Amino acid sequence: MKFDPITKDIYTDKNEFVKTMNCPYKMNWDKLERTNSTFRKCSNCDHLIVDTEIVTDDDLLKMVRQNPNTCLKIDLNQQNIKIVSNGILGQK
Repeated sequence: MKFDPITKDIYTDKNEFVKTMNCPYKMNWDKLERTNSTFRKCSNCDHLIVDTEIVTDDDLLKMVRQNPNTCLKIDLNQQNIKIVSNGILGQK
């Protein structure tokens, strides 16, 4: 998975655009309601938030395509994330 912290765009390792992160609530993962190890629930918007550290690129892309409003948790220190610049990936 690739993440551009400036544009907040997420891509698969194959450079497929997943989505742009845009949460108006800026919730803390540790303060969200636990549902299971992969998801938590936001009390402000009632959405499930996916922990991207424990899902594959293919699963993540599938989830977001099924529900474009899927919320994601990204930690810049997680093992499966590469920090990139949009100039490297090109246009969406």
